[in-house]
Amino acid sequence: MRFAYFKYFKRSLFFTIVSIINFNFLSVTNTIANGSDRSNNKTHLNTIVFTTQPNHPLYQVALELSKHDLDFAEQHNDIPLILIGTANLTANNNIRQVLFIQLQSSSLCGSGGCTTTAYYKNNNKWIKILDSVTGNIEIQKKAHKTMHDLLVGNSIWIWNGKSYQELQKEPKLKELKHSIQKHQGLRA
Repeated sequence: MRFAYFKYFKRSLFFTIVSIINFNFLSVTNTIANGSDRSNNKTHLNTIVFTTQPNHPLYQVALELSKHDLDFAEQHNDIPLILIGTANLTANNNIRQVLFIQLQSSSLCGSGGCTTTAYYKNNNKWIKILDSVTGNIEIQKKAHKTMHDLLVGNSIWIWNGKSYQELQKEPKLKELKHSIQKHQGLRA
């Protein structure tokens, strides 16, 4: 199995260097554009940073957890870049380390970007707690049921006790009613 993933290691090593350069450039660019570091934000704790870390033990876990997607990419003659990030998402004193995995390749990414999946370990088993989201992931100060909320792109995801669920915004009923009436020709 190690030999089968050697090709991912070689490509990941190259992209590690590129990722570090890009991350440093983006950090400086964000600081200049915003005038300050985002750590002053009152609702935001941290942003998940993705890097390729082929020698990290969680990289091997990411390979195992992503086997189905890696096999799919290989069937399409594609070798994905495997990026991982970790964070403690608990709002209390317990530590629940979460592994975020993002696979980047032409066969696995779409027009919305590349998807990210998150897992945490419970009784020696990795449990999927966030599935196929796209966008930057920011850890929020606000929490539900002992886990911090996540801002993914423009959507808030909250912990329901077993996994993260997107917080559905209530429709603006007055605007919805007006739109329906306009569509039905009842109101000009």
